[in-house]
Amino acid sequence: MTGQLLIALLGTAGFALGAIAAYLHLRHRTSWAPLLLRAAVLLALAINLLFIITDVRRHGPTDAFRRNFDSTLLLATLIGLAGIGTHLSPTLRGLDGFLFIGATLAQLASLTVLHRPDMEVTRRAWFISHPVAFAVSGTFFIAGGVAGVAYLLVDRMLRRKPTSRLVGSVASLESLERYGRWMPAIGFPLFTYGILTGFCGVWHRADIGQTAWYLDPSFLFSIVAWGVYAYLFYGLMYRPSFRGRRAATLATYGLGLIVTAFLLREFLSPMHR
Repeated sequence: MTGQLLIALLGTAGFALGAIAAYLHLRHRTSWAPLLLRAAVLLALAINLLFIITDVRRHGPTDAFRRNFDSTLLLATLIGLAGIGTHLSPTLRGLDGFLFIGATLAQLASLTVLHRPDMEVTRRAWFISHPVAFAVSGTFFIAGGVAGVAYLLVDRMLRRKPTSRLVGSVASLESLERYGRWMPAIGFPLFTYGILTGFCGVWHRADIGQTAWYLDPSFLFSIVAWGVYAYLFYGLMYRPSFRGRRAATLATYGLGLIVTAFLLREFLSPMHR
C-alpha cells in the first residue's frame, strides 16, 4: 500500500465518520457524536496537511501542486476546514454534515488520480496560484451551494403542516441566507483569477497549436459556471431584492455546475492530463 493510498483512505474514513456523527447529533441529539466528529475530522485534516506540507517542502510548491493528487487533497482539506468552522458556529447548525460529505467525496476523488501523470503546464512559480485559487474558490462555492440546499430544505419544512421537529435543531433561514450570500461573493473573484491563470498556463504549453483546448469539457463547464456566478454575484451585491429562495436556488445550480466541472476535470479533461 503506497503512502498516497493510505492518506486517501484515512482521510476518507475521517471525513465520513464526521458526516455520520453530524447526522446522529442533529437527528438524535447523541451526546458523544460531537466528540467523535471533532476527533475524526481533525485527524483527517492533520493527515492531509502533514502530507501537503511535506510534499511542498520536498518538491517545492510549484511541482507539488502540478500533481493532481495534491490539488485534489487540498480541496478536500479546505472543505473539511469549512465543515469544522460551521460545526463550531451555533448559528449554522446542520451545515457541517453536508460539508463533510463534500470533503469525503473530494478525498475519494484523490484515489482516481494516484497514478495519473503530472499536468503538462508551465513550471513558473506564479502558476501555483492557479490550482490554489480554484481549490479555495471551489470551497467557497460548495459552502454557498450547501447553504442554498439547506435554505430550501428548511423553507420547505417551515411551509409544512405540522412543521418538522428538525426546524429548531438547524440553522435559521436568516443565518443560512447570510452565509450563502457571502460565500459565492468571496469565491467569485478567486474563481475569475483561477480561470485567467489557467489561460496563461495553457498559453505556455508546448502543444498549444496542436490541441483544441477551448473545446475541453472542463473549460466549457467552468465558463458556464463563471457566467452563473457572475449573475449571482451581481444580484447579491447590487440588487437588494435578490434574496431568499431565488438566490438559494441559483446557488444550488452553481454547485451542480462546479461539481460537474470537477468531475469532468478528473475523468474527461485532456487538458489536465
